[in-house]
Amino acid sequence: MDALLTPLFKSILFAALIGSAGIGKLLTTDADQSVTRQLALHTESLPNAIYLTAWRDGDVSFTFPDSKLHAITFYNRASIHDGCRWLGTESLTPIDDKTFFYDYSETVLDCDAGATPFYKTPRTGLVTVEK
Repeated sequence: MDALLTPLFKSILFAALIGSAGIGKLLTTDADQSVTRQLALHTESLPNAIYLTAWRDGDVSFTFPDSKLHAITFYNRASIHDGCRWLGTESLTPIDDKTFFYDYSETVLDCDAGATPFYKTPRTGLVTVEK
């Protein structure tokens, strides 16, 4: 009888230890530290210019993995009525805990035969954390 109980007891003890380690891991798992911020763009816009921007409908909500600001790059592709396909690139570089430097550039990816691309409209500015 002792021969049966000893392996059985060891198996139960082993399972209990493994189970408690798993529960301990679940109880100590780091909580999600992500933070969603409202970002406002402050830059000049040329009249009649087309900007491939994340801010086309107003302020942008962006979720950061923690409370610190991190560099961000937005890419927007579009076919424009000049007969070309464009890529707009917006780069945000943190300056301090509430502000980014903003840089916008455009690349012509390709054009239909005989198409003449519009002028590029690069710009710079600031993006501020509003909320």
